[in-house]
Amino acid sequence: MAWRWTARRLLVSAFLVWHIGATLVAVSPPCPVKERYWPTVQRYVMPLGLWQFWSMFSPNPFRDTLVVEAEVVDSQGLRHVFAFPRSSDYSIWRAMPRFRYMKYTANLVGDDVDPLRMGAARHVLRTLNIPAASYPVDVHLYYKYRPIAPMGTPDDPMTPTKTHTVATYAFADLSEVRR
Repeated sequence: MAWRWTARRLLVSAFLVWHIGATLVAVSPPCPVKERYWPTVQRYVMPLGLWQFWSMFSPNPFRDTLVVEAEVVDSQGLRHVFAFPRSSDYSIWRAMPRFRYMKYTANLVGDDVDPLRMGAARHVLRTLNIPAASYPVDVHLYYKYRPIAPMGTPDDPMTPTKTHTVATYAFADLSEVRR
């Protein structure tokens, strides 16, 4: 029994060392340590939403509302549009567990988050359930954004949105989506 307790403690300790180390690499500024370990660490922190979204705290935070959407064009030329969910689509009680939606949306912009974007493109295809006969397909991830009204002025919901393409991915067949 003593060896089981020791083994359990070692496993928990190893996990904590890994988790704290991965978090430190993820939140550190660009440096040689981050360059070396980020490709490995991002596979752990990205799917769990453990990365930091520093631009919301910077001296010049985002001044736009962001919505991420995807357009899928299949081999027959059919277009399918997918709107990622937003916290504002839910009541306050249903939105609470979805508080990371905005963080996820904003972090698709980064230069070093291609695995996150690729995961988003695969999610779109799985959710839309595009049939195997419709492949190859192209997935275009893009932002719709509009400026936030200055402090003290009412927000105009009729302000036109602008579009910015984030990434485009080509999937030759359904097996590439199931990875």
